[in-house]
Amino acid sequence: MSYLFSPKPLVLALTTVFCTLPGLAIAASPLSMGEGNVCTAPQRPKHFVKPVQSSGETNLGTDVTRLVADDVNGQSQVQVHAKGNVIIERNDITLNSDWADYDQQTQIIKAGDHFTLDNGQGRVTGEHVTYDMAKSTGVGDAGRFEMEKDNRRLQGVGDEIQMGGKNRYRLQSAKFNTCNPGDDSWYIRSGSIDLDYDKNVGVARNATLVFGGVPLFYTPWIDFPLNGSRKSGFLAPTIKGGSDGFELMTPYYLNLAPNYDATIRPHFISSRGIQLGGDFRYLQPKYQGQLSADWVPNDQKSSHKNRAEIDFTHTQQLAKGLTGGIDYHQVSDDDYRRDFWNGDSGSVNLNRQAWLNYHQNLWGGTFDGNLMVQKYQTLASTSGYKDQPYSRLPHLSATWNRYFGNHYAVNVYAEATRFEGRQTGHKDWMYKYPNGTRLLLLPTFTADYANNWGYVRPKLSFHATHYDISKQNNQDSRNMDRVVPLFSVDSGITFERLWKTRHLHKGFIQTLEPRLFYTYIPRRNQDDIPLFDTAENSFTYDQLFRENRYSGQDRINAANFLTTALQSRIYDSTSGIERFVAGIGQRFYFRDDNVKLNDNTPKNKERKRSDIVAFGRAALSNHITAESKWHYNQDLKTSESYNFGIRYTPKPGKTVSVRYKYGRDENLYDDVYGKMRAIDVGVQWPLTRNYYLVARQNYDFTHSTSLSQTVGFEYQSPCHCWSAGLVGTRYTDDYKKRKTAVLFQLQLRDLTGVGNGPLNQLSSQIPGYSNTYEVKH
Repeated sequence: MSYLFSPKPLVLALTTVFCTLPGLAIAASPLSMGEGNVCTAPQRPKHFVKPVQSSGETNLGTDVTRLVADDVNGQSQVQVHAKGNVIIERNDITLNSDWADYDQQTQIIKAGDHFTLDNGQGRVTGEHVTYDMAKSTGVGDAGRFEMEKDNRRLQGVGDEIQMGGKNRYRLQSAKFNTCNPGDDSWYIRSGSIDLDYDKNVGVARNATLVFGGVPLFYTPWIDFPLNGSRKSGFLAPTIKGGSDGFELMTPYYLNLAPNYDATIRPHFISSRGIQLGGDFRYLQPKYQGQLSADWVPNDQKSSHKNRAEIDFTHTQQLAKGLTGGIDYHQVSDDDYRRDFWNGDSGSVNLNRQAWLNYHQNLWGGTFDGNLMVQKYQTLASTSGYKDQPYSRLPHLSATWNRYFGNHYAVNVYAEATRFEGRQTGHKDWMYKYPNGTRLLLLPTFTADYANNWGYVRPKLSFHATHYDISKQNNQDSRNMDRVVPLFSVDSGITFERLWKTRHLHKGFIQTLEPRLFYTYIPRRNQDDIPLFDTAENSFTYDQLFRENRYSGQDRINAANFLTTALQSRIYDSTSGIERFVAGIGQRFYFRDDNVKLNDNTPKNKERKRSDIVAFGRAALSNHITAESKWHYNQDLKTSESYNFGIRYTPKPGKTVSVRYKYGRDENLYDDVYGKMRAIDVGVQWPLTRNYYLVARQNYDFTHSTSLSQTVGFEYQSPCHCWSAGLVGTRYTDDYKKRKTAVLFQLQLRDLTGVGNGPLNQLSSQIPGYSNTYEVKH
């Protein structure tokens, strides 16, 4: 252990004085959290605690103490007294003060009348300090502190600062926040604060959140992570008002272990009562999952009692190549999701399935097998209508795929499925569909002849199906077979041309891409085959290049048609960015397709050509994008459907979008069809530098009703230390029932948020929406 003392040159002392003056001019008082209008001042403070001055001399090594001052006296190796711009350095610790008494035997320093201490991870300043240089412990009074670690900062003031080691601090009668230097727009005032950077945990006792100088709420104890990691404790409360009255949720998070945690969610709803909920998550090297549940023991607003919801997902690696999982969802009654809707009611068919997947290399190719059981809980609509899909009890499938060289491939798909329990209708009457078993074998042979200007891809499949139908609806059990060959050829050519601009280094490449797709499928009588998993696909541009117009396996259309399409793209020749793409296509029929979906499907009119479908997407500029789709009914000589959307997003926090949709015969609700003409407008726009307007209107012109309305305001503090949002929303369920909600969120940087997060809903409602908390001015 060694010591080194030397007087400091006067020029350094004068420099220290001049460097200190700006800080003294800004600071209101030693225990003030604020620095005035710190975000608009010409010279914003860079530090809450002024950095220490170093001696500027070379490092003498480990456990060597250097003391530099204007005047040093005392007895070497015993005790010295220094005054005038004192600098003491040892390892990564630096202490500045007006004067200091240094006991060389105990390594204890007493310093004043003003000190600043930097230990390599944070700075502390105050009037007087007693500090053990060897143990990094001490006590300072009237202090300020500033810590930064893992891109997170903490600053505060306290009557007394106790340093319990290099990474541990305690402040008495303290205030702190996570804002930029000098920003006291909010802070937590507490009787004491303990900061442990080894454990990355902060604890405040008798704490009050003060926002804008106004105390918002008090808690006798609160802890928080110092580095953003998970930590047990209360999460941000949820605050909401609307059709269900006032709502308050105060979740508590349990960090049970690094690989699993839980959240308890007590929820008070003034018009309904208490809802108790919770989540449990787990993660292991070979399995992971989540269990969520909610329970309302006595809903005062509903005739349903003892209401509940449970959601469970689990996936697991069982062995090499073998994985499995469970996906289970259940509610107590049909109205549960509507009554507790949070902006997205979800599917009316709640999935419940368990599955096993197996993968391995086999015979020069790849083999994938799947075993699954699946059943749904189908929720009835407000009118009592529901359409419950078939359960698959079980479903077994296998796929083998192999490539031969660069041009040829073979794919063999096989499945065996037992279908049970489909029914549809209203609560007063339900039609039950027949149960049955389906066996399927589908080998496919493909070839791919392609180069950089075109391609030809022939494909040949054989669809062999066996059905074993159970007795149902006064019909005897029966079985049937169907074998159908499918042949198609997809081909296309790409032409390119370069459009030069005045700037020789920049231009555009335009392509012209004609495409032909031919399909031949002989007709098979399929009127007696039930519909287990089959529906007719929407007629779109992509559907033009599929052999079968039906999804699933129970219907295969007869086909002898040629699809003709033309597509064009425009690329930036320098960056390769696609600026524009559009396509239009139509089918020409050489033979009529008379395969119907069911008896209720009207017979297809004999046609020589199909409807026309087209699409377009354009990046009109770096900030404006547009897209559109169009379906023209060739028989009725009118548009079957079309939509158009345009969005302007010049920068994060600024976006305007308009989307219009027209449908001549759309499924509106409850299997009710009709005309749809709707416009959806979304806006997020700054009114001033820090205030943002958010709004959305989804309006149905046909029924003269608003499907969804949202309007609100968001505020981002000038120093980006907090943001707030107040959003009101009103939505329609089945064109009948309307619900309203008012949501509030207050987000504090690197600490927490207060409210139920309207931002999460806005991101799905307004295309291009940006979290204002993350928008940089």
